[in-house]
Amino acid sequence: MIIEKKLNNNVIITKNFSGVEMVVTGRGLAFGNSIGDEVDESKIEKTFIINSYENNRLIDILSSIPVEHILITEKAISKAKIMLGKALSDNIYITLSEHISSAIIRYKDNINKENPFKWDIKKFYQREYQAAEAAQKIIFEDMGVNLSEDETAVFALDFVGAQQKNDEFAYNMTKIMKDICDIIKINTAVNFDENTLSFCRFITHLRFFAQRILSKTHYDDNMFIVLKSVAEHNKKAFDCTIKVKEYLKNKYDFEMTSDEVLYLCLHISRL
Repeated sequence: MIIEKKLNNNVIITKNFSGVEMVVTGRGLAFGNSIGDEVDESKIEKTFIINSYENNRLIDILSSIPVEHILITEKAISKAKIMLGKALSDNIYITLSEHISSAIIRYKDNINKENPFKWDIKKFYQREYQAAEAAQKIIFEDMGVNLSEDETAVFALDFVGAQQKNDEFAYNMTKIMKDICDIIKINTAVNFDENTLSFCRFITHLRFFAQRILSKTHYDDNMFIVLKSVAEHNKKAFDCTIKVKEYLKNKYDFEMTSDEVLYLCLHISRL
């Protein structure tokens, strides 16, 4: 491999043996070298294939942030993949590296960035938040930077977004989940016990429900008769569910089916 383009001393563009263009990172990888020189493959720490707009964005990010932040991001993502046990979109290398670097810079500049959704993110996405805490620990161990929970919540949402379409989709999911929880609290005066199995099942249901709302997809609508019986025996939960139904119709133009009303009503009654 030869250096096709130098982005900085730690990031270059090259081609693999199949002629596919790649972004390659490594500490001092391009230091003292010029375009056309052989790449010192012993210094390569991470490679990214260039094949989309997102990877062009990746080039901009990798060329503008310190290599230490890139290496921390790679560690954090590797740890998260193990903890979550799920495939993550390559987009995570863009969003997380950008957010980790920005968070470290804010810490050094003594700037606090408040995250109004931090408690909701911690509640709704417990596994992703744990992965974000692991990332926070890596940052502290490698750089002595102790980030706030506000920043940790941002990392958690990055991990959520890497399992969905993008970060904006994950943010909108969180907003829907929070608003539904607020409606339930107002109309039932229920106090959520986050340690119960009922709450865990409710949050899981709410998470997939929020995905369907944003994707404009539905369950099959064939439970109307069952719903009528449930409504009669769980009036308070049913009335609350109708409030949620009206909210989603007005806010997102999403019409809940009888199935969706039924399942949400049952989860609320269990709470």
